[in-house]
Amino acid sequence: MRVFDTERQEWGGSRRERLFHVEQYLDLPRQRNALQRTAVVLAVCGVAFGTWALAWKDEPEPYRPPSQEAPVDPGATDDGAAGEGTTADPSVTASPSPPSGYEALDDSEGFRIALPEGWSRDSGPSQYGIDIVEYRAPDGVRRIQVFQLMEDSPYASVVEARATASKLDGYQEIHVQYVPDPSGNEAAEHEYTADELSGEPAAGSAYHVIDHRFEAVDGERYALIAYGAQDDGAEDERELLDTARAWFCPPSTQCPAPEPS
Repeated sequence: MRVFDTERQEWGGSRRERLFHVEQYLDLPRQRNALQRTAVVLAVCGVAFGTWALAWKDEPEPYRPPSQEAPVDPGATDDGAAGEGTTADPSVTASPSPPSGYEALDDSEGFRIALPEGWSRDSGPSQYGIDIVEYRAPDGVRRIQVFQLMEDSPYASVVEARATASKLDGYQEIHVQYVPDPSGNEAAEHEYTADELSGEPAAGSAYHVIDHRFEAVDGERYALIAYGAQDDGAEDERELLDTARAWFCPPSTQCPAPEPS
């Protein structure tokens, strides 16, 4: 290849060409060595790049903390209860009820009382306070009276009533005494038997009577008198009286139901 000499403004010969393009006139062995070195460098670079690419691909994902949500109970219902249903609240208890065979009654005179089921009611005028109320069993013998006292003391009222009862045929006194009362106030009792009772037909046996007089939570004094036949024992009249007294609540008063004894 000829080269134009700018200084001399003429085309130069082959010698000048070699001065301008020295690399084209190197010997063949040196060119081969240069090519081999270049290939080695490219191969090393290729291996390095491949190693880096594989390492990047296998790099683990960044750490993520586990979820903080509570595990869901598969047995829970929509309202949060697990299993087959909810359990009863131990703080909720059923209201007390009278003994078996008895019922609590709110009398029209305003008081509450508990009596055997199926008894009939009757009433009559009184000289003081509420009417005299009487509940009677279907047999016609067992009964209980409720009325209000004029006397200031239950014991004084019992003593006065004994003076009248002692005139009955076959009267036998069992006791006249102060007795405990659920209200914690004064209470007294007159227990006796008699062959007759005023206004009652002959029973075929002696009567058994428990006359209980007491001061209630309203500060007023009342009487509960249980009547029955003597020949069947005294237990039924005692149960009748004790149940009636435990559930008795005077008029215009709020009383809790008594706890079972």
